[in-house]
Amino acid sequence: MKSIDLIKTLVEKELREYEGDSNMVPLVPHKTPASDVDPEPHIPTEVDHLYKLAVKARLATEELVKQLDEPIYDGAYEHAFKAAMSLRQALNELIATGAKPEVEDRIVAPPTGEQPGNNSGGFVPMSYSGGSAV
Repeated sequence: MKSIDLIKTLVEKELREYEGDSNMVPLVPHKTPASDVDPEPHIPTEVDHLYKLAVKARLATEELVKQLDEPIYDGAYEHAFKAAMSLRQALNELIATGAKPEVEDRIVAPPTGEQPGNNSGGFVPMSYSGGSAV
């Protein structure tokens, strides 16, 4: 609530500054319109088709893993889980090969080296205490 009151106070202050001079118009910033240039339409390639096929296989495999979550299916569950992980790697490899999936088709995280914010390289940062163990 304090932030809303602060914004309200600032707006009222700005409006009061312009009430004295009728020729003065407050500066109202306007967004500039986006460029009218549309990005080039992406024509699906064979790699894109393979990516969509791998997405369907990955979703089906994940459903199989969910259905096999009973103790009597331990062996099958383990193999289905490994298959799902292999399909994750296959999806990332297809992206590396040149597939350009749509946003809703990106169902796996990129490889760890390509994830945003992953520039530590295994480095453990110091704690706020300057690195001394307390």
